[in-house]
Amino acid sequence: MHPTADVIVFTALGNEYEAVREHLEEPFTEYDVRGALFEFGNFAGKHANWKVACHETGPGNTATAALVERAVAAFQPRHIFFVGIAGGLKDTALGDVVAARYIYDYESGKDREEGFEPRITTHLSTFGLVQRAQAVARDDTWRDRIKRPFTGTAPQAYVKPLAAGSKVVAHNRSATAQLLRRHCGDAVAVEMEGYGFLQSAYLNAGIGALVVRGISDLLSDKGADNDRVRQPVAARNAAAFTFEMLHNLTASPSSQGGLGDRVQEMRRTRRTTGQSTIGFGPEHTAVVVSGDGSVERWDLNSGEALPGVPGGAELRLGHQAIVSPTRHSVAVARPRSLDLVHFAGRTGEHHIRSVPLLGDEFLVTSGGEVLATHDKRRLAVRGFEDGRILREVPCPAGLATTSISANGSVVAMATTNRVLIHRENARMVEMRIRNRLEILKPGCWLAVSPSGRYVACASFRELIVWRTTTEAVVMRREFSRQESFDGLGATGMRLVCADEGRVLWLRRGRLSEVTDSPEIRHLEQAGRYDDFAVHPDGDLLAAAGSTELVRVWHWNG
Repeated sequence: MHPTADVIVFTALGNEYEAVREHLEEPFTEYDVRGALFEFGNFAGKHANWKVACHETGPGNTATAALVERAVAAFQPRHIFFVGIAGGLKDTALGDVVAARYIYDYESGKDREEGFEPRITTHLSTFGLVQRAQAVARDDTWRDRIKRPFTGTAPQAYVKPLAAGSKVVAHNRSATAQLLRRHCGDAVAVEMEGYGFLQSAYLNAGIGALVVRGISDLLSDKGADNDRVRQPVAARNAAAFTFEMLHNLTASPSSQGGLGDRVQEMRRTRRTTGQSTIGFGPEHTAVVVSGDGSVERWDLNSGEALPGVPGGAELRLGHQAIVSPTRHSVAVARPRSLDLVHFAGRTGEHHIRSVPLLGDEFLVTSGGEVLATHDKRRLAVRGFEDGRILREVPCPAGLATTSISANGSVVAMATTNRVLIHRENARMVEMRIRNRLEILKPGCWLAVSPSGRYVACASFRELIVWRTTTEAVVMRREFSRQESFDGLGATGMRLVCADEGRVLWLRRGRLSEVTDSPEIRHLEQAGRYDDFAVHPDGDLLAAAGSTELVRVWHWNG
């Protein structure tokens, strides 16, 4: 199963790719689709947080069309863009940006005895994206996004036709230049990939597609400085225009959230009493730890079961297990020890290493690359291989809950009315929270996003999400009295914060997405869930609960 992407941006050249990548936020992840590499990043727009995939196709219409088709089938995007450079034919200056209203294939035609007879065809860009491009072109604020802007005349933006073919047109008096003037007279620039890109988009109904080009040279002004100086400038201008468009695009249903309709179900064989813990392992695997410590695993590509381990002993109260997304390992908290179960890849071969736990020492939520335990005195970040302590952080009086980032570099701790955020090599930050029942110790829940970029805290009164680097509140939502009551006495609470700052909450067996909208949106589900997990890349959800099934589906978040 491949992740979904809201947007895919294609480029032909490396400097074009780098110009696009500069606008994306970490974490970056890489996926291989039959040998073609795609890199994922995030972009925060005005109306939505967009998951963006990037790919360098190389030059030419044919290769571009094939790779676009492959990417669309794998990642199911809402919008696709081709961003890069072009040679100006007329009415443009160096550094200007052109969004293609449509693109000519100037090489199509019939080769007769008396000569070549052009039969030029066109493909249109998507109407909605053309409309948005026109709005961005009317407003000069897109220039503010240009990375390392070139000093000189400010670039202009146009929505005009382009021409595409396999030839590098190197002079304004060449045969191809003359053909373009005769048969593509309104095209303002020429390039090599846009027609194949739009042709592939045409074959995939419902996807928005647009080509955006920066002018790197003019047919009458070819020179040695084009590749070294002008191409990077033109590429950065085109990328700035594209991401200003994306910033202003209204979120489609897929990027607003919710669940996708591709649900994969895997049957459990070791269903036991007690809470179950679920997580994603490496190499496209899903893992469930049952209430007796038994471990079951599945291959997400085929749905087939992988070898696990039986259980047979009770688990400790509180958070009972952690699944590592980076190694084939789980940590299981038993009454007197922490059992670290390490599998040899996908095989059934495994070994268990036990680490003693104090009577009041509990497993911490989140983590993955490392794990953590805490008592009343200190939180200990531990290595997943042998459980040895890597770092200790003092606990505040009245500790209610804790959470850590995937690598343990960010540690969050909460009392009933404050959250302490510890970052390696940075000062500790204290945030205030409000609670309706501050006398109750278990009155709040914490979540740190995998990268540590966001910390979320839900009390009986409100939910707050902070950006850790700036300490800014990115979301605050006060709960109604009924919503506060729903949290009282509930077991199996779980709060998860994704790396784009979105929050999912499991309460009383129901999985919800909490936003700043008036209503908490419950997500469609089957049965009552014990636990759920978000894939580290943010694209998959998994849940295990009252049914005999493990459910994994694409989360359009």
